[in-house]
Amino acid sequence: MESKRKIILGDRFKHAGSTGKKAHVISRKGHWVIFREGGERVLGEYTSKINAMREARKLKDSGISDKIVLHRKDGTVEKVHY
Repeated sequence: MESKRKIILGDRFKHAGSTGKKAHVISRKGHWVIFREGGERVLGEYTSKINAMREARKLKDSGISDKIVLHRKDGTVEKVHY
């Protein structure tokens, strides 16, 4: 039953435009981190937002992610880069 639920939820995300390939740049404990949407591990940790964005753009250019979601320090979305 659980696998059937995952398939249904997966279909909903596809219809909503979610590819699971978004890279999020967010502040955590005084550092800026990059992680993929739905992933559990951090792809990179940086001392500045600018450096984190630079690396996130590299991920986008290489095809690892298709969008970059940039967050403010409070966690709200600042901008989405397509």
